[in-house]
Amino acid sequence: MKILVVHAWLRGNLGDVLQLSVLLSALRELEPRTLDLAGFPPRPADAAEEVLALSDRYVPDPFAWYWDFFPTFARKRVFAPAWRARRKAIFTRYDAIVCAPGPYLADYDARAPSALCDVTVARELGLPVVLSSHSIGPLPPDALAAVAKATVCISREPSTHDYLRERGIPSTLSADLAFLYPYVDKASRAAPLGVKPPYRVIFLRSNNVEARALRFEEGALFEGSRLIAEASTERLILATSDIRRDERFLSTVGRRLGVSWFGCRSVVELVQLIAGSSGVVSDRYHPAICGAVLGKAVRVLSNREPHKMEGLKKLMAGRTVEESQELARAGLRTLRQALRGVA
Repeated sequence: MKILVVHAWLRGNLGDVLQLSVLLSALRELEPRTLDLAGFPPRPADAAEEVLALSDRYVPDPFAWYWDFFPTFARKRVFAPAWRARRKAIFTRYDAIVCAPGPYLADYDARAPSALCDVTVARELGLPVVLSSHSIGPLPPDALAAVAKATVCISREPSTHDYLRERGIPSTLSADLAFLYPYVDKASRAAPLGVKPPYRVIFLRSNNVEARALRFEEGALFEGSRLIAEASTERLILATSDIRRDERFLSTVGRRLGVSWFGCRSVVELVQLIAGSSGVVSDRYHPAICGAVLGKAVRVLSNREPHKMEGLKKLMAGRTVEESQELARAGLRTLRQALRGVA
């Protein structure tokens, strides 16, 4: 069996590394003849080394971010046919297509149009297509029709599962694959960071928070009137799991508020930072999961992607970590079952 995993995002966001590592390890258990990984950018960030090592070959595969900038006529008559022809030429080399985990199947994400087109193209070729672990929606009806064509759709939190079910699209309820990442092994084998406890770590994404609205009031951190972190005797450390995106933002905020910040450049650094903390506040998805698995007190903040973050809140509030891990394993069982027997 030859498997192609598409839509990998390897620009340095450590959350993508966590979930992709678990996915590729699970696919390796099927003993495919070929396990290739296609994604963006052409040269992956250094942090992606562990997922590249789990694949046979990395295929640079820029997504069509400019899709929606074409006028409707040009998109339907010129651009879309050219894109479909290119994808068919790639897909015919494989026996199955697996879409990398993530929240990119939503109307606010520039990757969605080309990713959904890929589902349709692969099914037209008779190939199984697995949506491996996703936050999906909101999407217009024509995009939802493309989601429905997938051989298997695995929802990584209840909000996606319910959203699809309400629209007549079957899915397997799972949990994000990062719940199954071996954090404890990473923490035990790594050298300490040199960040001395006690501290709480706060992950803030640059496009979710208004920097000028962040302020301290009686020791508590607010964004305007919204509470970010309660007052405590412990010092606060701002952090990111995507330093490429957030470095300038956190540097500015840290300097203005007079607090330290830390940019995690590897999964090991992320795990070590969280392991040494007393708790995690995060508007990023995967640092919250890492904190929960490591037994830390976790507060999940809402952000500009409410569908996925509210889903994570609901998942973590209603289940133990062990129950979420079992849900994630159930998703992987569904994935492997869909691919077993493929030529």
